[in-house]
Order: sequence, then structure tokens, then C-alpha cells
Amino acid sequence: KQWYQRRVRGMTKGIKDAILEELRASDILPVSSETVHNQLYDLLINTINNGEGNSCLIVGPRGTGKSALVNYTLNKVRNNTATAFVFVYLNGYVCETDQQALREIAKQMCPEDKLEDLNLTSFAATMTFLLETLSSGNKENQSVVFILDEFDLFTQHHNQHLLYNLFDLSQSKSTPLAVVGLTCRQDVMELLEKRVKSRFSHRQLYLYGPGSFEEYLQVVEDLLCPSSVKCDDWKIALKKTLNDTDNNKLKVHLERIYNYTRNIKVLKNILIWVAVDLNPDEPKINVTMFEEKLINYFRDSIAMLVRSLSKLECCLLISMARLSARHANQPFNLEMVLYEYKEFVTFEGSKLNALPNHVLAVRAMEKLTQCQLVRNLSTRQKKVQKDYRQMYLNVDIMDLMNIFKTCNLPSAVQKWAQSTLMFT
Repeated sequence: KQWYQRRVRGMTKGIKDAILEELRASDILPVSSETVHNQLYDLLINTINNGEGNSCLIVGPRGTGKSALVNYTLNKVRNNTATAFVFVYLNGYVCETDQQALREIAKQMCPEDKLEDLNLTSFAATMTFLLETLSSGNKENQSVVFILDEFDLFTQHHNQHLLYNLFDLSQSKSTPLAVVGLTCRQDVMELLEKRVKSRFSHRQLYLYGPGSFEEYLQVVEDLLCPSSVKCDDWKIALKKTLNDTDNNKLKVHLERIYNYTRNIKVLKNILIWVAVDLNPDEPKINVTMFEEKLINYFRDSIAMLVRSLSKLECCLLISMARLSARHANQPFNLEMVLYEYKEFVTFEGSKLNALPNHVLAVRAMEKLTQCQLVRNLSTRQKKVQKDYRQMYLNVDIMDLMNIFKTCNLPSAVQKWAQSTLMFT
């Protein structure tokens, strides 16, 4: 019996380590990204092996695996080609100006001892040095691969000098150069100046997260059952738990995560907590583990945020919850929200203050959007009047009602909030 327990514990430790390694890895091919991966791989191979200059943008929402895709592709390129290349990574949050970006490029391309001898103290000197270095080569030189993370932030730099010169060099016959930008902005092309657009290849690769809940469940199964796990009993038990139609509480919890956000990073963080708590004597995923982690992950952060809102912002949030519950999560706009609130104030009469002026209501809605409690239906609504921009509620209605119970709101508002549950 002791031998059997030691064996089970050793097996559980192996499963836990494999799952945690999978969840923490940053170079795993995201789901449904094979086509984009193949296109990016061909682009980099043509630059490194054939000396071609290329540029592209990888566009997709946050958490869909853009960075993981690039890391996976670069590792595959390194393993499949004997040709050496220089890799330069820049992040828009770190490099707030072109001067900071140029210094970072010089640090990554040149040895430290040589960099000290060059004495690159000014923007002009650094730009001149890099342009001479990159333009003095030919197709036989080592290729350079630039990865510009948060690409849209680089478009905010003065005159977009860095982008223009990188795209211009990628089209020249000098050192083979590939420029790959990562962004979550769908309108990123509109941010580029005309002269920068003229140097860009206009190649855009789109990456999307799971398109359905079934695909999302497959992602969960892949993360909790990586290829390195050889235990068939674990795989069978996991599939049975995820596909159990009689007791589908686990699916309900996973669907709540899916409806809240499609960000795979959020899912990975929750699954890491679940994997850490695996019982060494009985390696099994159960509903209780997910319930505890969901409470810790969602309710605490959202509850603190909702409790910090003003009475007006809470009332608008309640109006949105009522509209979402009544119309099966259909989009709404500020005009509909204010009409819902107006009906409540009219019914309560003198118990509440009069409706706020329009300016305050717009500001309150903007704050709720900034707090990500509400999200816009589309980014292409800039020309639409603020009153008629379509939005969705970004919080689970049941969770929101439970949070309102702990908020310091007038009793009439509390009753109004809890009456929302009639429509769910």
C-alpha cells in the first residue's frame, strides 16, 4: 500500500510539473493559428536564407497569443536553419521615444565594449550609426529581425522617424531586414503617416482567440493535458470531467470565464492556481477547485472597483444590467440607459434626486468604459454620437448583483438592483 501511494504521488508530481510548465511557457503555438504561423515562418525564412527584406503586422486582441506565436516561430526558424541572424526586440511601453528605441537597438546589436567606444550620446549620432551599419551590408550579411511589440505606440513618436527608416531599409538591397509589428489595434494602418505607409508592405496577419465555447473547452483540455503527460488515466478522467453532461457545473464556471473574457492569459492564471492545488493522493480536477479560484480572481477585484463608484455610476451600471438581462445581452447605448434610469426615478418620485445633467452622465459612462466594466461594440464608432454608441456589459449580472448587496446605496436603489434578477 505504501509503495502504491508513493507511485501515485510521484505520478501526480510529474503531471503537475508538466501542466505548470505548459501553462508558464511563452513559446507555444496558440489555437487556430497554423495559417498565420506558416505565413510568418515563410516570411522569416525568406529573409534569413534568401536575403529578402520583409515587413508585416500581426493584429489581434490581447491574450490571443501574438507574442507566443512569434516566439514559437523564431524557435522553429533557429532549429530549421543553419544561417545565423540578429534578433532585436522593442516594446512600445519601454521605448517611449525614438531616441530610447535607438539606444535599445544599439545595445542589442553591438557588444557592450564596442558600444562604449562609439560614444552614442545624441539622437543624431545613434541614428547615423545604425543607418550606416544596416545600409552598408549586402545579401550575404547576417539578417536582422526586428520585433516591435505594442506597435501602435511607436506610431505616436514624433514624425515616425524610426518606423520610416526601418521600413525603408526593409525595401532596400542592403542588409536583409524583417520588421514584424504586434498590435491589438484594428485601425493601426490609419495611424501611419503617408510616407511610412509607402514603405510598408501592407501585409497584415490576423490572429483571433477561440471563436466558440467548444474551441475554448478544447484549449482548456490542451493546457491541462499537454503532450508531455503520458498518463492515460489522467487524460480519460479529464475528458470525462469536461464532457460530463449530468453534472455540468464545471462547464458553467468555464463558460463564465469565456463570457467575461476570451483572454487566454486569464485562463492560464486560473488554471495555474488549480494545478498547484492538485491533491497528491488523488490527482483529479473537481468543481470546488474552480469555484474557489474564480471567487478569488473575479469577485475581489471587481467588487473593489464597483464599491469605489459614485451613486450615479452605480445607477447607470444597474440600468445596463437590467437592459442586458431583459434583452438577452443585446447591445445598448447611453440613450437607452438614461431612459431606463429615468423610469426608475419617475417611479420613486421624491425619494431620489432628479436626473443628472447630460454632461455628468457622459462622463460617468466614460469612466465605466475606462474601468472595463463596459466595452464598446466596435472601435469604428468614433464618428457616431456618444449617446448612440453601442456597448456591452463586461461583468456577469449575477456577480454584479451580489456585489451591490455589499455597497452603501440607498434602500430604493438596492431594491431596484435586486429586481434585475427577475429578468435573468
